Amino acid sequence: MGINGNRQHQYQEAHVASNTHMGSTRTRSPILERPIFVGGVSRSGTTVVGKALLGRHHDIACTVPAEMWFITDTGGVCDLVAAESNWATACKNYANAARLRKLTPKAAFRVQIQGVWYERDWWKDGRKKGLFQSVSREQLDTALEDFEDSYIDGPRDAARRLIADLIDPSVRERGGSRWVDTTPDSARNAHGLYALYPDMKMINMERDGRDVAASIVARPWGTDSYDAALKQWFRGRQQIARSIRQVPPDTVLTVQLEDLLSKDRDGSYEQILNHLDIDDSPKMRSFFTKRMSAEAGNVGRWRTDVSVDEQRRIDGRFQRMTDELEATIHTR
Repeated sequence: MGINGNRQHQYQEAHVASNTHMGSTRTRSPILERPIFVGGVSRSGTTVVGKALLGRHHDIACTVPAEMWFITDTGGVCDLVAAESNWATACKNYANAARLRKLTPKAAFRVQIQGVWYERDWWKDGRKKGLFQSVSREQLDTALEDFEDSYIDGPRDAARRLIADLIDPSVRERGGSRWVDTTPDSARNAHGLYALYPDMKMINMERDGRDVAASIVARPWGTDSYDAALKQWFRGRQQIARSIRQVPPDTVLTVQLEDLLSKDRDGSYEQILNHLDIDDSPKMRSFFTKRMSAEAGNVGRWRTDVSVDEQRRIDGRFQRMTDELEATIHTR
């Protein structure tokens, strides 16, 4: 599908307005344009491509933390904006508010961004992560006040300004003119992100579902069942396909991790550069050449973790899932 004829023009007008909102007396820097989102099913290479690879480009800085949960988590910025025109999302937001014992989704959003999105023990390894890594409490409170004051005049404009207030200063301090976020769930919310950023670019990382399952099973936080892990991969791919169908094709580039690491290294690398409209970077190229390989990416690891009989069973289920996904992906 093509970009809505007025979408880019409306975005440009809102972009100007967001920097001159009369309710704020602070000096505002222009919002950094053309954000990059690297998403996909968990354990598909989002971190290595977004943070380790693109984060080495001289014009791009990875967000801190690398996953900005407040944008695409349930009840986050995307959900707040989408609820203005989508009844199902509005209901989801109120259910989330009820869970948090708050009367409104905006009140629930404040609780979450001041709480678990600001600082929490990361369930995967116990380390503390969150906005506190780059945003002070004072900065957060000021940004939230501006967001709430300006929301009624334009939710999308207010949302973009909030994101910029929380991300852009750290990116500029590190010399970046664009930023990349590596939240896996961004791919499931491609349509919501596009509503905020018609100029965004997304890389949707895909990986052999059998290797995804092996990676999940090997983690202390993951399930110990290959069947459950494969089902998680399958459902994630379905949700991503539904979301991506709702945005213009040139917004999202799907990259197969195995191609990038071994089967079509140079071609995949060039596709990423062209999609993001960036030139090559010595640091980025060096990391790609020296650190990104099939061995480093554990390509085919699932075969070494299970018996031959179990391989046949897993492979059969995977092939059935792949056939169903192909039918879903090619139905636009």
